[in-house]
Amino acid sequence: MSDIFPWRRPVKAPIPTSVKAQLIRHFSIGLLYPINEEIMEYRRKSGLAPVPPTAHRYPEAVQDVQTLIKAMKVDKKIGLDLDTMEYQC
Repeated sequence: MSDIFPWRRPVKAPIPTSVKAQLIRHFSIGLLYPINEEIMEYRRKSGLAPVPPTAHRYPEAVQDVQTLIKAMKVDKKIGLDLDTMEYQC
């Protein structure tokens, strides 16, 4: 079957080093970028809530993100231990 449909094979590409820290942040706090005072001030000036409606506002959502990651086995595919938030080589 793989000879007939070679594109159906799973592709395992290494994750760039610059992305690894962002993924750990996303999987641990639910957001790729941290919300600091400067961003909060810009959001206030723009008429938005200072904290976006993400896991920063709803910390229980981080558990949902981790449940989805485990269910889809993304953590295993990228070699990340969700308990220690460290990559295995």
